[in-house]
Amino acid sequence: MQRNHFIKLHWKLFFPIVGIIWLIIGINIIYSVNHDKHRQMENLENRLLNVNNTVIDAYDRGVDLQRTVNFIRLFTGETTLEPLRLTIYNDSGKMIADNPGTTILLHDKNGNPIPELKLLMKNNGNTSVRNMVMDNTVCMVSAMKSKDGHLYSFAALPYEGEVLAFLSVDPMVWIVILILGIISSVLAYLGLKAICHDVYSLRDFANDIASDRMPDITSRHFSNDELGDVSRNLVTLYRNKLHAEQEKTLHERLISQNLSHELRTPVGIIKGYLDTLISNEDIPKEQRQHFLLRAQQNADRLSDLINYIGEITRIDQKHSSSGFTTFNFHETVERLADDIAAGKIAGDMEFIYDIPGHCMVTGNETLLSNALLNLINNAEKYSGGTRMELRLIKTENGLHYFSFADNGRGVSNQHLSQLFDLFYRVDSGRSRKNGGSGLGLPIVKRIFTSLGGDISVSNAMSGGLEFIFSIPAGE
Repeated sequence: MQRNHFIKLHWKLFFPIVGIIWLIIGINIIYSVNHDKHRQMENLENRLLNVNNTVIDAYDRGVDLQRTVNFIRLFTGETTLEPLRLTIYNDSGKMIADNPGTTILLHDKNGNPIPELKLLMKNNGNTSVRNMVMDNTVCMVSAMKSKDGHLYSFAALPYEGEVLAFLSVDPMVWIVILILGIISSVLAYLGLKAICHDVYSLRDFANDIASDRMPDITSRHFSNDELGDVSRNLVTLYRNKLHAEQEKTLHERLISQNLSHELRTPVGIIKGYLDTLISNEDIPKEQRQHFLLRAQQNADRLSDLINYIGEITRIDQKHSSSGFTTFNFHETVERLADDIAAGKIAGDMEFIYDIPGHCMVTGNETLLSNALLNLINNAEKYSGGTRMELRLIKTENGLHYFSFADNGRGVSNQHLSQLFDLFYRVDSGRSRKNGGSGLGLPIVKRIFTSLGGDISVSNAMSGGLEFIFSIPAGE
């Protein structure tokens, strides 16, 4: 029964998948931004350290330090380091050189040393960088002490203006992220919609079947991928199953009709003769004997028909290879030839065979003998020939292939494909006259398929019918 789902399958898949996509994009962008920002911070720190290195180098060479500071300020103008603060002190705390207006003071307004700067001054000549607040502004501060310990150079870079712009993320990055996210989401939606299209089609197909509606197979369009292939295979399997069931129903109906007709005919004849005998007591003895003989013939025909049907049923219901043995087919045919000769089974026709002395086959010997007898009876009754021959053709893929042929008149090609159909007769009138029921060859077909082989029929080049049948080879 179809249920109305509040959220479609493609939406159930879409939200978690797109969420994962955005999460992956976000993680990668955050990592890239942080990595880039860290690299930019290192760049600024190195530039501050280079400023202090320039000052200390000028001190070591005896260059005027105020001129050095002025030169650095001029050199860093209109660059990221434009808001640079640079102040130089000696070891007694006296200012030696400064960038006017942006002095880095060692003491606060109460005259107390600033702890962060004091800590930088105790670094024993090693360079260091740290963030601290100066004049209510967060700054990156670097300090360096000269080798003789008499000079301290302090460089500070406030996080404002060009510095913030240098450390900020390019807005184009966020635009690219947004575009990538939207494109990924759209592609995910389209992909999931296409995938779920096959699922929805199969759902509708199943609902039609469950509702006893004939599904419209031709209107089902599936994608050209693995899921589409699976969907098409399922639909094809159902179509084949439906077709097979229809064929089976039609076949069973035809069998039922033919069986009813075949049973009704002898029963009607027997009843007619018996009714005549009962209602006419003065019938002459010869005529009475004739009526009884005809009734007996039709009773025999009815008995044979029932036996044939029972044999077909037993063969069709045989689903295993129980009772199979490996035996010498040459010896089986040899015994069969003796029985044919003794019982005149082949009538006036000659039965010859050409089977190797050690031709081993696997199967049920009784069923195989019955199949051969049916072929012999069929040739004797309907071929009109003088000879029938059984011979080995080849051995291939674990099967022995044999030919059974007569030199009679054969049949028209239009009948060949139906010779193994139940109750089919090439000449209904002639078959009835000869006692034919149209069940002999269908039984032969079923016997060979139940043994694991097969049989086909064609008109031989030399005239007559030729049956080619296969049997599993034995060891």
